[in-house]
Amino acid sequence: MLIHKIEKTHFSPSEAIIVDYILKKGLQIEKMTIAQIAQETYTSPPLLVRIAKKLGYDGYNEFKNDYIKELKYLYMNQQVDANIPFVVNDDMMHIAYNLCILERETIQDTYALVDHDQLQKAVRLLRDCQHIDIYGRTQHIDIARSFQNRMYILQRHVQLCSLSDELDSTYLLSDSSHCAITISYSGHAPSIQRLIHVLKKKQTPIIAITNIEENDLSMMADVTLKMSSRELIYTKIADYATSLSIKYLLDLLYSCIFLFTIRKI
Repeated sequence: MLIHKIEKTHFSPSEAIIVDYILKKGLQIEKMTIAQIAQETYTSPPLLVRIAKKLGYDGYNEFKNDYIKELKYLYMNQQVDANIPFVVNDDMMHIAYNLCILERETIQDTYALVDHDQLQKAVRLLRDCQHIDIYGRTQHIDIARSFQNRMYILQRHVQLCSLSDELDSTYLLSDSSHCAITISYSGHAPSIQRLIHVLKKKQTPIIAITNIEENDLSMMADVTLKMSSRELIYTKIADYATSLSIKYLLDLLYSCIFLFTIRKI
């Protein structure tokens, strides 16, 4: 996501002043011109264009449109900040309430991102393949264990493969009889890039579970299921929303496959 790119991009001191201003103003910059922002930050318009180009855009207006669109998604119907759902002065019951609201909002957000055709295609791929492999970071694999255990009930074997600097050797054995569920919030980590290129060469169908932006994983995958994407990579205190969103999507896949199985029987 654009917010993640901003977090990771190195800016000069003058550029950093503008970026900090844009982040603080948020949706207010929608009605501001490039000249107004330059005046407010005591900088110059060409610096805003340079910032946009560092982030992969041809010009500032293109960057601003995507930034505003992303902010509206991040803050739409959100009562609790997914990154910092409680503060140091909150008592235990306030924390309990905020987490309850956050989980409800996360499920609703994830449901709203579900595309019928993509879900249907994912279920068909999992139904028709002989082997299911799930790739993800350690914390994502821990969530996927529940899916693995449930699939055993349907007599379907699921292999869990942890992504690290050294990929699990499972991907080397993959072929068109396998289906890979690949979980990655960013969708462009080096380990993900290596994995998906190998899987494509081996003609393994890929189901991506990733954030709402177009990234390396979603562009290469056969199917993309979008997780709630309101957490920032570097400023969140825990992956509350991400973990819950991934679990919901895996629960959804299992439920659809289960329904197909009993209907077939």
